Amino acid sequence: MLTINDKLGNLRDKKSITAPRMEDYMDRHQGPRTRITVCDEFGDVLLDYESNMVVLGGAITTLEKLFNVRSTLTVETINNLCHIPPEGDQDTEVLPHENIVCLWGVGIGGCGDAFGSVRDVKYYEREVGQKGTALTEMIPFRVVTAPFNDENANVYFMAKELTQGHYAYYGKAFDEPPFIRSLWKDGPEGEDGTEVTDDVWNTTRTESIETFAEIHMTIDRNDIREWFELNGEIEQARINTIGLFSATPIYSDGTIIGYKDVKLFSKFNMPNESMAAAKVLKIKYRIYVS
Repeated sequence: MLTINDKLGNLRDKKSITAPRMEDYMDRHQGPRTRITVCDEFGDVLLDYESNMVVLGGAITTLEKLFNVRSTLTVETINNLCHIPPEGDQDTEVLPHENIVCLWGVGIGGCGDAFGSVRDVKYYEREVGQKGTALTEMIPFRVVTAPFNDENANVYFMAKELTQGHYAYYGKAFDEPPFIRSLWKDGPEGEDGTEVTDDVWNTTRTESIETFAEIHMTIDRNDIREWFELNGEIEQARINTIGLFSATPIYSDGTIIGYKDVKLFSKFNMPNESMAAAKVLKIKYRIYVS
């Protein structure tokens, strides 16, 4: 399981919990922090560290939603950067109610080959890869010979037809709708506390309360590898970047068939995680407001 705690209330990154320490290769930016615990499908912890950044596009989108206005500064969409339909000009009107953080993607631009070579996330970045590498460093989850018309059509989005006659899906839906929790900070170090109940207004307790939205995501055995297999590089199959996207759904007969106005909301770079062997990674991403 990969656990990500994205702290919006604390403007300083905390130190990494275990080696490799994120403070060794991440700059001390002003912004949210994240706790990431990487576990395999059996629940064994692979990595545990902290750091994340809500990028410029995500910050602008948050304020646009809060105040129901559009910023005069326009951040380019993933659709246009990566030529993923539908491309086009962005609507200058206020964002629709359904434009929310609802997709995620992965990439290979976040780390070099050497240990400790994780690259800094820059606040101005707008793509999953490094600046100017949108078409090469965002890796599709699936690459198939025909568009999905089964249950996968409800999971994989941001489809692009490749020149080799394949279809690549660069976005994936969350496992379930995000949910909000409030917990007392009375748990052992690194563990959740007890749930806050409706009678909290009359409490005499003195512990702090943390409130967060929780998102669940999964990399399954079919993800990532098909892209590297297509390019004859299965031994190089890996990821080292995770990005969350805000987007507006496109409907057909009441069913979501795609997304427009897809923008990078937040980005996390980590050490290379090999995908050469088929594996499952479970991801828990928490966005804190207190």
